[in-house]
Parts: sequence; C-alpha cells; structure tokens
Amino acid sequence: MKRFLVVLLSLVLLSSLVAAQPYVTVFEGRISTGQTVAVGNYTITVVQAADGSYYLMLRNGSRILELKPFAFGTEIERDGLKILIGSYTAQGGFIVVSVKPNFVTSLRPEVGARASFNGNVVEITAVGNRTIDVSVNGVARTLEVNKSVVVDLIAVEYDGNAINIYAANPASETVSMEYSVFYPYGKIRVSGPVDVPITITSTSDSELSLSLKVTSIPEGWRASFRYEGVEVEEITLPPRGSVTISIHIEPAGSGTVGFVIGDFPGSIQVEDAAVDVSIPYLSLEAEAGQRLAIPVTFTGSGTVEFEPKEVPAGWTMYLTDGQYKLRSFTVSGTFSATLLIEIPRNATLGDHRLSFTVNGEEHGLTVHVYKTYLGQPARLTVILTDESGNPVRGWVSVGGKNITTSAAGSITVELPAGEYRLTASAPGAIPKEETVTLGDGEEKTLRITLARAPYYFEAKVQNDVLMVQAGASATTEITVTNLGSNEDEYRITLEGLEAGWSYVVSQDPSGATPIGSLKVDPGESVSAYLVVIAPFNVASGEINARLVITGKETKREIPVTIKVENPATLSLDVDYPTLTVKAGGSTATKIWVDSMGTTVTNVKITAQAPNGWEVEAVPATIPRVGPTREGNMIISEGPTNVELRIKVPKSAPAGTYTITVTATGDQAKAETVITVRVTQGSSSAYIGIVLLVVVFGIVIWLMRRVGRR
Repeated sequence: MKRFLVVLLSLVLLSSLVAAQPYVTVFEGRISTGQTVAVGNYTITVVQAADGSYYLMLRNGSRILELKPFAFGTEIERDGLKILIGSYTAQGGFIVVSVKPNFVTSLRPEVGARASFNGNVVEITAVGNRTIDVSVNGVARTLEVNKSVVVDLIAVEYDGNAINIYAANPASETVSMEYSVFYPYGKIRVSGPVDVPITITSTSDSELSLSLKVTSIPEGWRASFRYEGVEVEEITLPPRGSVTISIHIEPAGSGTVGFVIGDFPGSIQVEDAAVDVSIPYLSLEAEAGQRLAIPVTFTGSGTVEFEPKEVPAGWTMYLTDGQYKLRSFTVSGTFSATLLIEIPRNATLGDHRLSFTVNGEEHGLTVHVYKTYLGQPARLTVILTDESGNPVRGWVSVGGKNITTSAAGSITVELPAGEYRLTASAPGAIPKEETVTLGDGEEKTLRITLARAPYYFEAKVQNDVLMVQAGASATTEITVTNLGSNEDEYRITLEGLEAGWSYVVSQDPSGATPIGSLKVDPGESVSAYLVVIAPFNVASGEINARLVITGKETKREIPVTIKVENPATLSLDVDYPTLTVKAGGSTATKIWVDSMGTTVTNVKITAQAPNGWEVEAVPATIPRVGPTREGNMIISEGPTNVELRIKVPKSAPAGTYTITVTATGDQAKAETVITVRVTQGSSSAYIGIVLLVVVFGIVIWLMRRVGRR
C-alpha cells in the first residue's frame, strides 16, 4: 500500500512539472505531531487542533506561510517549495517535499560534454534530432526537447539549445519536540481588536510548563496572551493533553505581532482592511520582450502589503512609484503607483495569467503574447574604447570565440540566448571581464572602456635583414613606442652574435654617439640606431640574431638576420716558377702569400706532386694574412713567404714535371703551379755505354760459336 501511495504521489507530482522548471524531491516519508522537517529556511510540522484534527504547517522562521488540513491529495506550492500531502495514520502523516533546484551550469548538446560538481557527474552520451541521452552519476536517461528528468537530487532539462543542470540540497532529518503549537491564522485582516486562538498539544508523558511572551509589536499596538479572558504569562499542559489559549491584539493599522510559546517562535500578520485597489485593465496584448506599465490606484487609509503571486517563468512583475520597488507602504487618501511587467523575449505565444495580492486580496490580469523571439539567436555588438572615448582595436573572447575587432574597435557576434562571461583587451590595455545576459533574438550593444596598462610598449626595426661585409658595419633604425600609462626606460641588446662581432646602440646611424638605454614618456615614440660591426676574418654566410628590448615589466624580441659577404681573395707569388734538378737531388723556392681585400685566417699550404716525390711547405700553416683593424686604423703587414722544399727520387726519369701548390684559408683559397725539369747525372751515361759494349760482345761471340757448328 505504501509503495502504491509513493508511486501515485510521484505521478501526481511529475504531472505538475511538465513544461516547467523541474522539481526535485528532497523528503519522502511520514512525520508525526511535534516533528519538524527543515528545507533551507522553511520548516514543515504537523500540528493538532483543539478538535483533534491534524494540520500541516509551513513556516519561514516565525512566519506561517501555509496551514492546510492533513487530507490526501492536498498540494501546497509556495516560493519554489511544493508539498504533496498523503494519508495520516497512527504512524504519522505521509508527505512528499519537492523544491525547485538551484541552477548549476549548462552544457552544449555535444557528445562528451561533461559537468562535475560536488562529487556528481553529468555527461552527454548521445545526441539525436529530437532527443539527447545523458548519464547522471552513471544512471542513463533520455531527454526530449522542452522536457526534463530527475535523478536523486539532480534535475536535467533540455530546451532545444542547451542542457541545463540543477541540483538541490536534501532536507534535514525530522526533529521531535515535546509539544506542538497550532494556530489557524498566519495573516488576518481586521478593522479592530481581535483574539486569535492558539492550541498547544503536549507529546510528553508528564506535565509540561511553557512560558508565553509577546516579543514584538508595532508602536502604539497592544497584545497579550489570554486564557478564558484572563491574561497569562505561563501555561501548564497535562500529560499528552492540549490547551487552547488566545492572543489578544489591538492593532493601530497594519503590522506583525511576534511571540514565543516555550521555544516555539510564532508571528501573526495583521492587515488593515481599509485600503481599496483599482486596476483599469483586465487583459492586454503585447509583444515578447516588451515592457508594460499599468497604473494602479490605492484609495483609503492604512498599510499596504504588496506581493506577486502568480508570475510565469522568466517574467518579471513589480510595483513601483517611479523611484523604488514597493512591497510595503502606507496610504492616506489616494496613492498612484505603476505595475511594471517585463515580458521575456522567449515568451510563448498565447495568454499568460499574472496575479498579485494586496493585503491578502488577490488581483490580476491576462497578457496575450502575439509575437515571440523564442529560439532566435541574439546579436551582441561590443565596442572597445580607451579612457578618452576613442575606439581601440583589440580582441574580444565570448562564447568560446576569440574575435579581433575592426579598426573602429567593434565586433558583432550571434550567440544563443544565455549568460556569458566576456573578456576584452587590446595591446597596451588591462584585460577586462564583463557578464552579459542575452535574450532570444535580442540585439544588445556593450561598450567597454579599457584602461592602459602601467607598462607596455611596441618596438619595430626598419630592416630585420642586414647586409654586411667582413670588417665593415651595417645600420638599422629601432623605434620604441611607449603604450603604457607610466614613463619607462628600455635597454636594447643584440643576442646571438658570434665571437669577434660587436655592435653599438647609438643616437646616430654612424654609431658615434652610443647610448645605454632609452627613456620614453607615455604615448611617445623614440628612435635609436643599431650598428653591427663584422670582424675582418668572418666567413660569408648568415647569422640569426635576436634584438632584445627590455622595459620595466615587459620584454620584446625581434629576429634579425645578418647576411655576411667576405670579398677576401688569396694571392700566391712564386720566386722561381720553373726549377731544374737532377734525379735524386733537391731544390726549393719561395712562395709569397697575401690577401687582397680583408684578412684571411688559418691559411694551410698543401702541394700535389708526382708519386715518390717529397714536397714540404715551411711553414705549412699561416695564422693570418692580409690587413687588420686596430681601432679606426687599417694596418697591412704585407705578404708572408713560405719556402717550398722539393726532393726528387733517384729513379725519376729525366723530364718535365708539375707541382700544384694550394693555399686554403677560412675565407679564401688560391692555387699556383711550379714546373720542375729533372735531368740525369754523367756517371750514369758512362755506365750505360759500358753495358752496351758488353752486350754487343756477347752477341758476336754467340754468333761465331753457333756458326761453326
């Protein structure tokens, strides 16, 4: 039976949630007289009247909001809190308490989108044309457009554009009291003194004494507790019995009387019934996004308590005198106010009922929406300006998009309706964040003023590629612009040069006036010159360097490519380019090595000669030849001589031979050819003649001997 009741109550509750923000059940069970269920600032208790019947009391602090008989199927809905009443048995009354959960976050309808909060995980697992599958803490659910699902204390809603996630806090456990206090009226309208009955029921097995005290009354009022016409300050309850007393109130207008019975705080709101309300309209037509101003006239004398009662989701309704929003005020004669109704841009077409209470009496009107912007994207225009109001070219990040503004400092973007965190900035400005809420089809312009950063600058070079010859210099102009709000000093260095190179930062292109740093006022630009000096012995090629400009809090690096050309050439001048030597002999000649143009370093002398020849250059290596720079002077030491020593083997036949001599330096290379004539000695000729005579003699002897035979 209990399971059936739970299912029935749940179906009734869920049926009331269709097409509305989802409710989440935070308590489900039975409570008895004297027990309390706390939900946020609200408390729910069961009290017993003098006739023995049971009531459910909903309070906010000491203020009674609702008092309903404990009857099956009774529903209470107040301030986002919904209570469904079941049956009352000997074990207590069965209730289901639900609340509108708090908004946590939104997810885009994309597979894998995920939200984690307070140990809970909501993840989108599948996306269809009209449905979306979600997992809530591992529980799979399917969502249709404009529908919601609830898993434990988490509600998930799909509006066709986004998945909205809500979460609620559980109700606290019930707390048992020794007594309960029941009074049927939390708010009354009177025109004179009144007695409000209060029934106190004991749940104790022994007598219970409770103090009675009026804690607060408006000025000029009188109030006291009475029992059978006698003022009392304490009451004694019989074991598990009840006593009915009254609180006597003599009002002087409208106000609230606060009291305490034992530890139980209570209050009764008293309204003077002497103020009439006049509203000229019963029904209006309007467009979604429109703001309606409806005149309301109050006539009479006394206090007015205004409270919105029935307002569609997303709509806003309040009473104003043109300066303040009104909730409670006094009237003496005639008072005119304006009821302002703000219709959301995503309002649905058709009739919408709005109502409010004035001193407990309900009033209302109907608004028919004939045009809506539901589902249409909003257009947001952002304009960036500086503190003087001038447009600033920068960037804006909103809705997952990073957009560069136009030269006029503006961007326009279309976004789905919702709340967005926007970040804007520009070169030299402090980033600024704004929160913007966009309605369906809304066109909104947001102006953002950016403040200049204390320290920020931009730098540029006239040429980031420098052409330089060995031993010469190249110059480029550097411009530094201070975009910060404070004066700054900038140090300029060049990094990445090889050994032997030098540079100077100067006020003039020639490098004659070196400077250590640049001081620049806010908004000003200053130029300097970078002069790069190449060494004499540098090889041709490219150097990738970095120009580093350092300010107080900022730093910039600009790549600089240095292309080097070295026109150096080597010359070889031989004293005797033609030599004559006997086989087995030696000879030598001097070779003069010099550089035409710039210095050539590490010059190595090598020779290519016939096999078996011995050729040696002394010295074989020359550290440096050619002119050098000392300060502004170029010094030339003249050519360097090398002795080339040649040794011819004895077996070398007579003839003419060549030796190729090569000088190879870091920057240049040169070759020359030396001719060597090799001759035979006189003793060798005599030996050849003797050999010929011997050979001929042997031949003649052999001919004679063979001839005789």
